Amino acid sequence: MTKQLTPEKVIDIVWFGVVLSFCWPLPSSSSMARIVLYRIMQICSVISACTVLLALMYSIYLHSEDILIVSECVCLFIGISQLVIQTTICMINHDSLQYVVEEMLNCVKEAQQYEKEIYNKLIAKSSIFFGSSMVCVYMTSTAFLIGPIFMPVPFPCDAEYPFRVNDTPVHVIIYVQQSIVSYQCAAHMCLSMFGALLLWFTAARFECLAIEMRQITNTNMLIVCVKKQLHLKRYAEEVVGIFRFIVLYAVGVSTFILTLCGIILLMDTPLIVKIQFIVVSFTVLTEIYIYTWPADYMKDMSIRISWSAYDISWYKQTLKMQKDLLNVLIYQKPITLSVRCIIPELSLRYYCSYLSNVFSIFTALRVVIENDSE
Repeated sequence: MTKQLTPEKVIDIVWFGVVLSFCWPLPSSSSMARIVLYRIMQICSVISACTVLLALMYSIYLHSEDILIVSECVCLFIGISQLVIQTTICMINHDSLQYVVEEMLNCVKEAQQYEKEIYNKLIAKSSIFFGSSMVCVYMTSTAFLIGPIFMPVPFPCDAEYPFRVNDTPVHVIIYVQQSIVSYQCAAHMCLSMFGALLLWFTAARFECLAIEMRQITNTNMLIVCVKKQLHLKRYAEEVVGIFRFIVLYAVGVSTFILTLCGIILLMDTPLIVKIQFIVVSFTVLTEIYIYTWPADYMKDMSIRISWSAYDISWYKQTLKMQKDLLNVLIYQKPITLSVRCIIPELSLRYYCSYLSNVFSIFTALRVVIENDSE
């Protein structure tokens, strides 16, 4: 199955997974009518999500003494708020997204054989995990929607409305709206696949450039490679700039939800509720990992370009060529996805540290709850 996946098919699959989020940018050749319609759809999705958020806030107000209902509503509230935040960020960065996506499509279309081999290597390396994650997200969303069929609840989420909802037309409208919002939330969870796709592609381009760097034989070829390196560095910074605050919000949401899940798991709650919150915990941790893995790989590949100069027969080159290569070796600052003072560097090392902190929080919560019970 993996051998049949081409870069073009992978891009199409990711597009299909995030299309309902309205965050995949339109082509630069789009007509004005299509652009206006696209903006209207984005605004409508935000308004629709906000109405569900208001209903959840009303439910929290009515059931403020029931910790389970409040916890479930808070988790849903955070999940749906992610839809609003990410749509807003993508609307603001539409032009940048359009640029990085179109350059990716052009590079994949014009790729040489050795570049295709690198793309295919990364596809084989990550396709099973990312494909399975995308399927699980939409299966979870579908199970959430059909919940009222098997459970004594009127709607998929525990939202309350300050008007009668028993009438059939009103009930159907609310159910359909929550279903649409649910699938849009799934699409926004898959937005991490979109970010991962761009990060993997950027890493692959760094790896391709490192191969070109090893084939340098004169100053002119070195100048061409350095220009490509600078262009690719700007491209990578563009990708990082787009997803920096999306990742920051995801980390913040993950931390809050994991803390809430820890409280629920340590309390005397029904088994089904604990299972639900365990699934939520794994989901948010997976979302962070989806960004972390390619970001860590991109960091390694971005610095490998400079180190690849070591593989050149520099001792056979002219003195001027050797000095130019030395200048290339001096620049060894990797491209990282970071947020100043909050996320020093999104990498696998950071992810391990994050997991360690999560378990520390769980331990602290356990001690606090046990002391309160005594």
